[in-house]
Amino acid sequence: MLKSLYPILLLFLLLNISCVENIIFIQVYPDGQTYLKIVSLGDSTDIHDNDFEHPLKNKSNENSSFSIIKKDSLWEATTEIIYKDPIFDSSPANGLGFNFHSSKEKTSLSTLYNFKMEFIGRAIKQNYPLLYQALKDNMLDSLDWLPEAMTVIINQSLTDLENETLEIKNTINRARLVNHFKNSFARITTFKELEYIQKNRLEFIKTTIKPFRLGENFSIKLARKMEMYENHLTTSLGLKDDSFVVKLLMPGEIFSANALSMNQDTLVWKFGIDSLLSDNYILKASSVKYSKKKIQKTSILVVCFLLIFGIILVNKQKKL
Repeated sequence: MLKSLYPILLLFLLLNISCVENIIFIQVYPDGQTYLKIVSLGDSTDIHDNDFEHPLKNKSNENSSFSIIKKDSLWEATTEIIYKDPIFDSSPANGLGFNFHSSKEKTSLSTLYNFKMEFIGRAIKQNYPLLYQALKDNMLDSLDWLPEAMTVIINQSLTDLENETLEIKNTINRARLVNHFKNSFARITTFKELEYIQKNRLEFIKTTIKPFRLGENFSIKLARKMEMYENHLTTSLGLKDDSFVVKLLMPGEIFSANALSMNQDTLVWKFGIDSLLSDNYILKASSVKYSKKKIQKTSILVVCFLLIFGIILVNKQKKL
């Protein structure tokens, strides 16, 4: 039963990851509304996983739609949303989250538009240094990073249990327990050993903590708590070969942006998991739209003022 909770250890290996191409198009309208279109192209398994979820895919309404179709051997998922609010937030439980915020400010002759979008970093560098290096070096097939990753997950899970139950906090010695698990994980040197642990997860935990006499109920609670952190790490690794392209169209003329390139009037960003291993990946852009009518009126007023000033100056000269 609990064995089914832990396909994570085999997923950790991810030696043959299929890629998904995600194209995100955003258009900020002059009235402040935002049009969002997401197109994901990949095989059936990757399109339906939770690594990068389409927002509102199960909540279609008059302002949003979601569809998925098969194109040859690949699947294409498409989401379209017209969003009226200036703030949008997509925060899935384990998958890649993102948000954006748009604003506009009117001046006497123009309207300034600001747009900021954030893709939430996966904190791999902070939490799993060896895994971070393995990802940077494209060495996920090595087991060197796994003991550290599992030790971190054990520590996080035990900390949660301590915070939730005073009885557990008073019963366990977390530092000793974490170190004990760390030594057990350090002995994993082959994929065969890893597969055995995956198939016998609960028994592995019960055997490992036997010297501490914590009982089967504690083993079950620990196993279930670990699931949350393992799932988050699994989705992070599932993003390894996914690619993202963000295209942004703003009203008026762009005067500031951190885009990688610009195709005519469209700003373009391209990134992958390497940009998400630590901090958030932030996209920014600002544009200005001038009001032709206000400029014309202002120009007419200036010309009239200059004419009046000129006439007054000429009349003074004549009187002299």
